[in-house]
Amino acid sequence: MKPYPVTSPDPPEVSASGTPAQSPNEGQSFDMALEAAALEQRSLQTRAGSPTESLDEVFSRFPALSSAQFLQTPPSSGLDVAATHPKYAGQSSEPARMSGFQKYKDDQLLRNPGGRNYHLDEAKVVEDRTGQSPWGLIRKDFSDAFGNVRNFFGNMFLGTPVLYRDEKNEIRQGRQRGLLRTVSDFFKDLGSALSLGAYHPGSIEAPQGFKDRLLYAASKFKDAFFGDILTGVPSCVNHMGKNLILSGWHLVEVLPDAASGSFEPGRKLTTTIFDNGHVAVEYLTDIIPSGDAWLRVHASNLSELKLPVLYNLKMPEHYKGDLRWEYVRNTPFRKTVETIGSLLSDALAVALIGQTGSSSNRRNQSDY
Repeated sequence: MKPYPVTSPDPPEVSASGTPAQSPNEGQSFDMALEAAALEQRSLQTRAGSPTESLDEVFSRFPALSSAQFLQTPPSSGLDVAATHPKYAGQSSEPARMSGFQKYKDDQLLRNPGGRNYHLDEAKVVEDRTGQSPWGLIRKDFSDAFGNVRNFFGNMFLGTPVLYRDEKNEIRQGRQRGLLRTVSDFFKDLGSALSLGAYHPGSIEAPQGFKDRLLYAASKFKDAFFGDILTGVPSCVNHMGKNLILSGWHLVEVLPDAASGSFEPGRKLTTTIFDNGHVAVEYLTDIIPSGDAWLRVHASNLSELKLPVLYNLKMPEHYKGDLRWEYVRNTPFRKTVETIGSLLSDALAVALIGQTGSSSNRRNQSDY
């Protein structure tokens, strides 16, 4: 492209009133417009750092598009640019959402060994998309059964580790008390209460003043009899029974894995049945009296006038400071199924007590 010569503009015409006359191009001649464009080009080149670069050289750096390609090229958007930028490639603006049932199932499979993709010793969940050999599946079944036997003895003595997910969906580890630890805590709490705080394990300073000592003793009596004996001991026994049931359940899983572990449909079917069965065992042992869910549903706070059932329903999904809620995601789904199950368990317990009560009174029976 050969640059055109720039000529000096003619002086503007002056009207009778002494003001310049407006041209059809709003007061600017064609020569003036051409000169202004040339000046703007030189200023842009100066800012770009290449004052001698011509327009041909500037446009030659852009890829050439035919008229058909130009018409077919869609307009770019901010989303397209962000998606193709290396900084944003492969990133998701928000993690995949889980339903209430999915969160519940995930929480339950983290409690005790047994989930197909749940490796609790390594504190991780790994989905095997390639499939395992039958021997690998059988080895996982025996490992899960042995892990539940190990947890049985752990719950009999000092306690077992418990995995759960925090607010960031990361797997964390907590611990639940064992039977021996609970009995030991009972004697410690009882000694603290009887000594009016003179013996105060777990506290840095002893209570001061007679009133504070009485309040401290009352709280320790409550911890000893309600927290350790009426709640803690049955809860430990519940956990031990759950471990035995799950151990037997995953030993049974060995047979279908050995028979159909080589086929993907059979492997998926076995995983679905036994993972859901594992969750069912967790649920049924949770809602019976002394179970974890039963304790949450029947929890109350009389000092704040928060009654059972309602107290749990108003709890947030994540709550720290109380072990009954700290290791679960208390979603609306969990609250619903645990409340219904616990109340039905209460009704069943009352019915069983009624059947073993006055109905056996022989004086109400007729003699023939």
